[in-house]
Amino acid sequence: MLSPGEANSGKLVTLVRQNAKVLAEKEKTNLIIIDGPPGIGCPVIASVTSVNVGLVVTEPTMSGFHDLKRALRLLAHFGVLPFVCVNMYDINMDNAKKIERFCKENGIEVIGKIPFNTIVTEAMVNGKPIMEYSPRSDVAKEIEGIWEKLSVLILGSLLHETY
Repeated sequence: MLSPGEANSGKLVTLVRQNAKVLAEKEKTNLIIIDGPPGIGCPVIASVTSVNVGLVVTEPTMSGFHDLKRALRLLAHFGVLPFVCVNMYDINMDNAKKIERFCKENGIEVIGKIPFNTIVTEAMVNGKPIMEYSPRSDVAKEIEGIWEKLSVLILGSLLHETY
């Protein structure tokens, strides 16, 4: 069990993935969702190895755009079908549009754009996920839409064994 901000390693991620696989087999499910760390280091590599689909969440900043490109190259290296979500897209509409244009030019679908909303901070302060804290907020509605799109895409990927 790690607390937010604690050190992580590729070995730890691999161990958690192995335990998830055992649990998935026990529960007779063929879907495991891995919430990987940011960056492209060992923990991220361990997170994306042998997965079907990757969702890269970015922000409309220059560093966010740079990190997005690196993450997408990593997913491409491992043959992972990529999707992108722009978090707080409305804090810099010009950069958000650059990200969308880059994704379109590279055949990568942007499946969601989450607006900035201080309700997210309130939810964190209260120790609750936004979906529980404020399920009718614009942020929660967008996340729900992303989940619906991703569910269809993942199901399609698994059924067609494209990836």
